[in-house]
Amino acid sequence: MNVLPLPMNVASLRPYASARSIRKGDGWIFMDANESPFANNATIDAWPPVNRYPDPTADVLRDSIAAFYGVKRGNLLMTNGSDELIDLLVRSFVRPGRTVAGLVPSYGMYRVSAESNGKIFSSVQLKNDFSVDEKAIFVALEGADLLFLCSPNNPTAGTLDPLLLKRILGGFSGLVVVDEAYGEFADAAGIPSAIGYVKRGAENLLVMRTFSKAFAGAGIRLGYGVADPAVISVLLRTKAPYNVNVLTQAVGLALWRKRDVMEENVRLLIAERERIAGECRKLGCTVFPSVTNFLLLRLPAVLSARKMYDDLIEKNRLVVRRFDFIPAWNNMLRISVGSPEQNDLFLASLSRLLP
Repeated sequence: MNVLPLPMNVASLRPYASARSIRKGDGWIFMDANESPFANNATIDAWPPVNRYPDPTADVLRDSIAAFYGVKRGNLLMTNGSDELIDLLVRSFVRPGRTVAGLVPSYGMYRVSAESNGKIFSSVQLKNDFSVDEKAIFVALEGADLLFLCSPNNPTAGTLDPLLLKRILGGFSGLVVVDEAYGEFADAAGIPSAIGYVKRGAENLLVMRTFSKAFAGAGIRLGYGVADPAVISVLLRTKAPYNVNVLTQAVGLALWRKRDVMEENVRLLIAERERIAGECRKLGCTVFPSVTNFLLLRLPAVLSARKMYDDLIEKNRLVVRRFDFIPAWNNMLRISVGSPEQNDLFLASLSRLLP
């Protein structure tokens, strides 16, 4: 029973679930959250003073990232992870009585942020082949001010058709958010970023990227958005005054300046991803195409995803993600690409459990 009265949207809210909330202590092998298995070696020239507040807009980082993409400082906003940016977008751009739209299955924080801010989340179910139902999107957009599109999508690992994105941008009066958390892996595959639309003048688009995946910086909580300056100016007014701390800004800049290390790690992870995919197919799994650092696979009918999930935890303290989100495609696991040794452990466990 709640001691204090709560708003209905908070009382009924289902929070985002993470294995870190459940699997406490040492010795766990986490292949569930799509982090990098590489411990980054970013070093900073000097420990920044912590007795003063940080730069409120992290302009050194903004300038470095803007220069890489060929945009201006005013096109960028730095945030305390992408999750802060998602929440800011809901608070800033969704009017009373309007909704937030997004694909399902996709990243769960879109729904959590919408509902925690008292907004209805209008979900658009992907088709059984994980393609996007364009007609259903435009139906959902009729009452929406904000649309979240994750590309490459988590957990299905596929990318959004750029022509569909163009049609959505032209046919929707609200803000379209393309979450490119796995964008560096798509870059390596030669897939154009939606940032190109921003550079060409799209006024109702924001593209999110993060340091948590390819840059191996999940622990510092650093993300950024690229959009028209008018969109960024609204977010600068609504964000907390000092949202990105001095240590995160310093480490983030060090990581950004070592893009060659990031790019080499991406190549290694892609090679491991393809190795895991090949071995899983040999064992009878359905492996969906991926341009990310994870794989979505459907186990053979003789082995349940629940049994595999439990066995990995009990025997190896290895955590993956289990999904049963579409009746036609159940019995699924999402596997984050780990180190070669971790990947071998997963494959050995899969082989042992299959007849």
